[in-house]
Amino acid sequence: MTKRIAASVLALAMVILTAGCGQKQEGTQSAEPAENKESTETTESADSTEAADMNIVISHQPQNHGLPSYIAEQEGYFEKNGLNAEILYFTAGTAQSEALGADEWDVGVMGVPPAASSGLAYDAKIIGLAAEDTMACNYWVRSDSEIAGISGKVEGHPEILGDADSWRGKTILCPTGTSAHYLLIATLNLLGLTEDDVEIVHMDVPSAFAAFKAGQGDICALWDPQSKQAAKEDWVMASNGTWTGTKVYNVIVASKKAIEEKPDAVLAWLKTYYEVCDDYNDNKEGQVDYLLELQLDNGLDVDKEIVTAIVNERPMPTTAEQKELWAGEPGSRPVDSIVYDMFDYFVDSGKYTEEDKEYLQSISFIDDTFIKQLFAD
Repeated sequence: MTKRIAASVLALAMVILTAGCGQKQEGTQSAEPAENKESTETTESADSTEAADMNIVISHQPQNHGLPSYIAEQEGYFEKNGLNAEILYFTAGTAQSEALGADEWDVGVMGVPPAASSGLAYDAKIIGLAAEDTMACNYWVRSDSEIAGISGKVEGHPEILGDADSWRGKTILCPTGTSAHYLLIATLNLLGLTEDDVEIVHMDVPSAFAAFKAGQGDICALWDPQSKQAAKEDWVMASNGTWTGTKVYNVIVASKKAIEEKPDAVLAWLKTYYEVCDDYNDNKEGQVDYLLELQLDNGLDVDKEIVTAIVNERPMPTTAEQKELWAGEPGSRPVDSIVYDMFDYFVDSGKYTEEDKEYLQSISFIDDTFIKQLFAD
């Protein structure tokens, strides 16, 4: 199997550079009697089709929600479950969505916002839930910021720092169209503000971390591992998912093409993903070792202390949890609330419309076909 590693600064460039890889290898032709040629070609064609159906390209970020596939690659889970898998790594969900538009991958894990944009643009579907990101996404200010000196002013959410006046007009470095953007909208809403009251500068998290460290911006959106590095700076956390009372999950997505053309491979990968989660959920040491390796391989500035904190704060999802989250009738399941509550924030902020939501519901954007098969096995 081939693993493609994204450039840490420009994910889209990685997509372009790697787009030419993965060409089908042509076999050699052997001499054979004419009378056997037709039957042999038919058999080879059937075998080739069967093999192609189990080829799958996986889209991940080098984060803990990509760890199950990385472990599966290293430990032979893919081979055991009959998959020929390749993993692509990106720096954010927006780049993953762009690559999906270029038909670069079949299944993957991302936040709800880029998954929704992929559903609207390409009819991609959510087929499972991955690691929770509620604490992983957060907003930071410098210790000398006026925001850092104000606490307890947000009714019902006393942990959030600042108030409407101290946040108003601030320049915020944020990867728009991501879970971090959703958290920003939630925070502003609690402060009685909207996006029009602040200046949002779109920037991926690694770039935002470097820019904020260089003195740019007033507030900075971060997620792991940069949020762990921020704790070592003279910065103060001003908001996170837990403080706002929101639930932030990563979701498992499959492309329309993969669902239609290789459902067996999609199901086998989903089974593999959760199998690794169940096997490693209590093996924190193993998770730390593999996540450290994964992130260092992808150029992230981490050490064992940072990775250990990530693993301890963000447990892998389990099949038992999935059964609870997907239980009930479509529209009233916990998974529906997780996804559409977040989407509603974007509708309220004008990023999407009620018609967009209706379209996602019309295509069964939250598709339980594969998760039901998984539970039935």
